[in-house]
Amino acid sequence: MPPGPAATLGTALLLLLLASESAHTVILRAREAAQFLRPRQRRAYQVFEEAKQGHLERECIEELCSQEEAREVFENDPETEYFYPRYLECISKHGSPYKKNTDFITCVQKLPDQCYPDPCDKGGTQVCQDLMGTFYCQCRDGWAGRLCNRDVNECSQESGSCSQICYNKPGSFQCGCYSGYTLSLDGRTCHDLDECADAGACGEAQCQNLPGSYSCLCDEGYAFSSQEKSCRDVDECAEGRCEQACVNSPGSYTCHCDGRGGLKLSPDMNTCEDILPCVPFNVAKSVKSLYLGRMFSGTPVIRLRFKRLQPTRLVAEFDFRTFDPEGVLFFAGGHRDSTWIVLGLRAGRLELQLRYQGVGRVTSSGPIINHGSWQTISVEELERNLVIKVNKDAVMKIAVAGDLFQLDRGLYHLNLTVGGVPFKEKDLVQPMNPRLDGCLRSWHWLDGEDTTVQETVKANVNMQCFSLTERGSFFPGRGFASYSLDYARTSPDVGTETTWEVEAVARIRPAADTGMLLALVGDDQAVALSVALVDYHSTKKLKKQLVVLAVESVTLVLMEIKVCDGQEHIVTVSVNKDEATLEVDGTKGQSEVSPAGLQERLAVLGRHLQGSVLTFVGGLPDVPVTSAPVTAFYRGCMTLEVNRKVLDLDEAIYKHSDITAHSCPPAEPAA
Repeated sequence: MPPGPAATLGTALLLLLLASESAHTVILRAREAAQFLRPRQRRAYQVFEEAKQGHLERECIEELCSQEEAREVFENDPETEYFYPRYLECISKHGSPYKKNTDFITCVQKLPDQCYPDPCDKGGTQVCQDLMGTFYCQCRDGWAGRLCNRDVNECSQESGSCSQICYNKPGSFQCGCYSGYTLSLDGRTCHDLDECADAGACGEAQCQNLPGSYSCLCDEGYAFSSQEKSCRDVDECAEGRCEQACVNSPGSYTCHCDGRGGLKLSPDMNTCEDILPCVPFNVAKSVKSLYLGRMFSGTPVIRLRFKRLQPTRLVAEFDFRTFDPEGVLFFAGGHRDSTWIVLGLRAGRLELQLRYQGVGRVTSSGPIINHGSWQTISVEELERNLVIKVNKDAVMKIAVAGDLFQLDRGLYHLNLTVGGVPFKEKDLVQPMNPRLDGCLRSWHWLDGEDTTVQETVKANVNMQCFSLTERGSFFPGRGFASYSLDYARTSPDVGTETTWEVEAVARIRPAADTGMLLALVGDDQAVALSVALVDYHSTKKLKKQLVVLAVESVTLVLMEIKVCDGQEHIVTVSVNKDEATLEVDGTKGQSEVSPAGLQERLAVLGRHLQGSVLTFVGGLPDVPVTSAPVTAFYRGCMTLEVNRKVLDLDEAIYKHSDITAHSCPPAEPAA
């Protein structure tokens, strides 16, 4: 059948369209080709489509067409090959054209549309375009492939322009942020989330915002508990920070070293180091001297017994030096109820006590001689008189009514004791503290018949005196003295109310930077109050020497002191129910507790003082090392006045034998 007018027109337009293209072959990608063809299809092919539908209506719907006739309708093989098999299926399903079945007509009319029935993926396709024997699927953003059924992974290139996290999704993607950040309105960038805007983020702790996070801050010594949302005390002692003893406290801790073992805290405040003297003292001793204060019990230092065939007069001469105002130089005579004399010192003057035939006398005269200088003292029987001389000057001449030597079994006997009496001091004519911190040299007893004494002293260094001495009590750093003092009293102004006070004045010349000056210790071994030297303070970590006033282990007041200058310093302490003060050389110390904390500590001290306490000077008994800021023994010179009474070491209820009561070696001159 010859082509009709529509076919001729279509052929002419197609030739015109092809002639307009470049002579060169142009190959385009599918999407670019589609973009190029779509407008052209709307304009040029509209005529073709109308002609094509007309031919299709006449040739294959109104009549039964062959494949050749279908080729004439479509004028190309691809569309014909696509159409004709399906055309036969429509006949098989709905009958021949001649039956005029509307379902057949509809079936055939849709066959030329390559986009029917939906060859493209519905989710990924924006539109399906019918082409010559084929179709083109125009994909939505995020989809690819011929049928637009392949998802494009936008996150594979530069994270999909997301600033932090990119999540790929079917046909799309979504930006996300790390924990602690939130997505901005642009959907791509992230900015920090201020968690501290939530008042409950850290509970009681301080909240600090951080990039992408936040931190809950606690004071030093505390750690944040996320469960409780509060700051909990860190037990540093459980972490083993201290070399020796450790005491944990809220927000802090303190390390303690065995002061009685000669140790103190190192500068790191955790480890221990030896307490070393910083001022050397001249502790050289003289082998030709005899120390009278060696026996704290008051028993004699030397006992001599003389026997003579004939009655013999007493002759004694020696050089003597002391700062002690009271004590016994020597005793001569028989037993307690017989004839005897005692030469001693009271209030710094010589005192002679005599007992003859049951009658006692006491005579005192001469200058004050406890000024620390050497003087020669002699006692001699001359024609029924006792003559006592100081530096060759007679200061006493006492008539006597009997002989000191007593006849026994044909021999005349005399007992002589030095530095004490052979019986209790209460049996003296007038009781006297027998302990005398003094020194003898160049002694002669009964014309020198006592040479064995010199050999004994030479062999025993503890019987020897310091070569040089100054006023004050010497603490060698390995002992203490204790007293039974009462600090509580009933005030007459307030009826039966009991008040208390502790006032102390210590004159010290320390030889080391750490040591206990004064301490009050209860029956339960609690250190009620202490005044001590320490070269580090546990809460300040400063390299300084300090005087510390404490109740139990809590520091109340501290004051800096130049310990190692070899000079004398005055430490004054005043504590009562209302206040606690500490002064060093007239300068007040710094309080370390709040007013409320001070009142609490003073109340604790008051309860201690209502009970039984002992006063310790120069050190502590065997108490736990954590019971006070310092437990080391004091080393150096000290005189101490407590509640307006000078403490005489001779009157202590206990004193270590190395502590000299009233003589202190001077510091050695600087090199």
